[in-house]
Amino acid sequence: MEIPQEYVVHKFYQYAGYPRHKRSTNTYEGGCCICREGNSWGRKRRLYYIVSDNKVCCHNCGWYGTPGRWIQEVSGLSWSEIYKETEEYDHIPGLENEPVTTYTIPDIPHDSINLFDTHQLRYYSNNQQVKTCLDLIASRRLDTAVNRPKALYLSLTDKIHKNRLLIPFYDVNGKVSHYQSRKIVNDHTPKYLSKTNSEKTLFNVDNLRDPDHVFIFEGPIDSFFVKDSVAVAGVQDTGRTSLTETQQTQLDRYMLSKKIWVLDNDETGRSKSKKLLEQDECVFVWPRELKKFKDVNDLCVVTGRDEIAHNFILKHSYCGLKGLVRLG
Repeated sequence: MEIPQEYVVHKFYQYAGYPRHKRSTNTYEGGCCICREGNSWGRKRRLYYIVSDNKVCCHNCGWYGTPGRWIQEVSGLSWSEIYKETEEYDHIPGLENEPVTTYTIPDIPHDSINLFDTHQLRYYSNNQQVKTCLDLIASRRLDTAVNRPKALYLSLTDKIHKNRLLIPFYDVNGKVSHYQSRKIVNDHTPKYLSKTNSEKTLFNVDNLRDPDHVFIFEGPIDSFFVKDSVAVAGVQDTGRTSLTETQQTQLDRYMLSKKIWVLDNDETGRSKSKKLLEQDECVFVWPRELKKFKDVNDLCVVTGRDEIAHNFILKHSYCGLKGLVRLG
């Protein structure tokens, strides 16, 4: 059954909290009457009626569906009752003199589910993709790691990052500046993907508080387990020259902090570490007795740890020629 747009708008104004219309994109937004926006009710509008897609979605609880299904859920009306109400409806209320506003593209996919939010997890408790993602999080100790981010996400519909663990990169103001997603099943897709049309920033830079040392990891998941650490989401053999301008600027904020690179414990990681040492950078050199562990996350999973102490990393960190000798 096709529902007139005017009727959907009327119901949106009736049930959504503090609704408004953005004429620049013909999108309606308001407070979600399903999840009540958590602690943000009255302050944020995360419920959207996207006219061009004929969809209603909430960025907080992840509700996503057709306007008809949304009206059914929030109003309690049956399909026959909805159909009867639409028969003579031809008026859009409250839109006569609204100002034009600028639409901001969401920082993460619009239907992202916060996997650290108990309310959203209850709502999606029977979703298999959510269960698979939670299993991965638990098995890799990502929910208990000392330096984990404040949220991990899953999108069920995004064209590129659908059904992948989404890791947000927050800036110093707590705003998502970039994200990377990891596959949750063994398939033909790349293990990691980055947000398209987005410059890479440093992961976890929002948690740095003028530390004595900044530990720089290649991937964000390894940095979950070391305080005062960041990740660059990919280091090329050229070393620090692979940093984006924004990443370098973010690191430069901590000029008094000594930088220690901590890369993977494999041939590729050793090659990258060698390039960094040749540039007189300081690098963590994996002790030979830990050669069976491929990276920090693997070490923590096998040994049941949620944190790798600074002292351990510093004890095995070297700069320049001394590091090249230790690297062998």
